[in-house]
Amino acid sequence: MAEFFEMPQATPTMEFGTLAEWKKSEGDKLAPQDVIAVVETDKAAMDVEVFDSVVLLKILAADGDEIPAGFPIAIIGQEGDDISALMEQFASMEPGGAAPAAEAAPAPKAKAAPAAAPAAKAAPAPSTPKAELKAGWTGPGYAGKPLDDALMETWGTFHVEGARVRSSPLARKLAESKGIDLASVTGSGPNGRVVKADVEAYKAPSAGYGIAAPKADEVVRNSKMRKVIAARLKESYLDAPVFFLTAVLDCDSLVAFRKDLNGQLAEQGLKVSYNDLTVAAVAKALRDVPEVNASWGPDNITRFGSVDVGVAVALPDGLITPVIRQADKKSLVQLAAETKDLVGRARDRKLDPSEYSGAGFAVSNLGMMQIDQFTAIINPPGSGILAVGALQQEPVVKKGELAVGWRMKVTMTCDHRVIDGALGARFLQAFRGYIENPMRIVVL
Repeated sequence: MAEFFEMPQATPTMEFGTLAEWKKSEGDKLAPQDVIAVVETDKAAMDVEVFDSVVLLKILAADGDEIPAGFPIAIIGQEGDDISALMEQFASMEPGGAAPAAEAAPAPKAKAAPAAAPAAKAAPAPSTPKAELKAGWTGPGYAGKPLDDALMETWGTFHVEGARVRSSPLARKLAESKGIDLASVTGSGPNGRVVKADVEAYKAPSAGYGIAAPKADEVVRNSKMRKVIAARLKESYLDAPVFFLTAVLDCDSLVAFRKDLNGQLAEQGLKVSYNDLTVAAVAKALRDVPEVNASWGPDNITRFGSVDVGVAVALPDGLITPVIRQADKKSLVQLAAETKDLVGRARDRKLDPSEYSGAGFAVSNLGMMQIDQFTAIINPPGSGILAVGALQQEPVVKKGELAVGWRMKVTMTCDHRVIDGALGARFLQAFRGYIENPMRIVVL
């Protein structure tokens, strides 16, 4: 029996998912665990599988559509199943609930004609004509497909902007990245649809006198990741009373240690970064000062039994913090390999939610971008985060004489509800002990 295949809810907080790519086509036969589509959540891209032997009878959403969790994206069933009833039901839905579109958003009534001409027809609405919508509808599941009259009644006014400038998802993304107004691009696709090649070939008109036309403002739609980041960090910033502790570390021994270590590892094709050493030192310090590895709650403070350290990774549209589990128990080589794997999959949006949540403490390193010092916002549920600045040579005083030494500034953001000033200072002392005597990272 045919049934709807719905947008899955990957995490409890997921409200919408973006249909990144269909892996199957209408009419394809699917076996259990076949991947039917790829869906982008707030911080990852995941494969969506089917659980039974079915046929993909109808695709209801196009690549690039943002769909609420639980909303139909396809119809599956057995070959020859009648899907007309499901199509009628789908036509009465809106992507936020099951209320008929006509009831949820009634079309505005046209203004009456002047009294002198009572028999005159109402003036046409200024929006896109119905015939044009019907010819080139670009709403979910109908990209470039005509709608029949029944569906026009319920879907005809949805996504009016998309219908007004008929375009492919790739064309819209490319135009957005280039700051091009699609309304100024002539489409060469069916029914005047703007395709990728049209955007690539588009040239802005000259403003005259050899001066290029001013670049239009670029409006970048907030991704789900950016929305989640904004909500969580706003909550953290407003909810947690924080203070900052800054320390300058002597890294002469650290630089020499890493050079010798990588010299030994080179034969095995391995390498340890300064960030790996920093994360390892943080993990050992958290083991030594377990009161910092904790989370605030209204009735109690939870001290985590496992030393799980988050590592902030920049993505094109936001930030994600993969977690190194039991980081204090792993060798430098293990930690470096796991970090490399997590960072790579984070940038490919392939992390499972369990791999970027639950860290008791985090490290954010901008040293490679030549940032001397900065402060970071705590990533819940942790109560602290260490902002790591650039490792660089500076004039220093050694044994009463001016010399050149390797130095690095770190700033710890502390949730004062969990970490008092003396406790935070004790943690940084422990961290300093490992950075300035790096052999302890290996042997302790």
